[in-house]
Amino acid sequence: MNKELSIILPIHNEKESLPIMVRLLVSSLKFDHEIIIVHDTLKDNALEEANKLKKEFSNIKVIHNTIGRGVKNAIETGVKNSKYQLILITAVDEIFPIISIDHMLNKLLEGGFDFISGTRYSKGGSRLGGSLIGSILSKIANKAFNYLSKIELTDCTTGIKMLKKEVWNNINFQSQQVGWAFAFELSIQVYIQGYKISEFPIKSVDRLFGGSSTFKFGPWVKEYLKLFFWGVKEVRKYEKKN
Repeated sequence: MNKELSIILPIHNEKESLPIMVRLLVSSLKFDHEIIIVHDTLKDNALEEANKLKKEFSNIKVIHNTIGRGVKNAIETGVKNSKYQLILITAVDEIFPIISIDHMLNKLLEGGFDFISGTRYSKGGSRLGGSLIGSILSKIANKAFNYLSKIELTDCTTGIKMLKKEVWNNINFQSQQVGWAFAFELSIQVYIQGYKISEFPIKSVDRLFGGSSTFKFGPWVKEYLKLFFWGVKEVRKYEKKN
């Protein structure tokens, strides 16, 4: 498989972060790649910046998500419009993980992996900024899930995932469209479906350059708790069979 990557960036009113993110990606990645910017609404305040970047760089696509609002559907739209067989899912406000992309891709190709998750919670990884409540809940949930399920991933909930396009297309998601919750389910699904998976440490600094968060305490906690207990059950079931 060639060293080529489709990077999918769902946007949500991140006009400050978007041009910084795109220019850093273009300048730092020395292999063939495309950047697919996906927006839910024509009123998104980053859309004007996205169209400017599309004119400036030949490897950028700007696509309207018409499947249905939400990050998961935006990613689905991006995957459907991608030209490469390897996909990177990431958030526009996650600037610092850029330094790990080349290493993640090399690891995936050289190790024959199907899926690699970024991790903020193993040696070499870290998380700074963002919602304090969200950060605390994320750390507790990931440690507890790792302990109870014995899954080999230490950060199932991060939205930074690299995978083969065929893997995404084979996942039948069960979770509701609540923020980035689908990323948690994706980590569980690839494990219980027997894909070859691994992780790579990333340094995460949320909302360094502004933007509006979609974090809503009640709906997010409810959905993550549902996925937590479902995931522990499914992973244990998978382990018994194998």
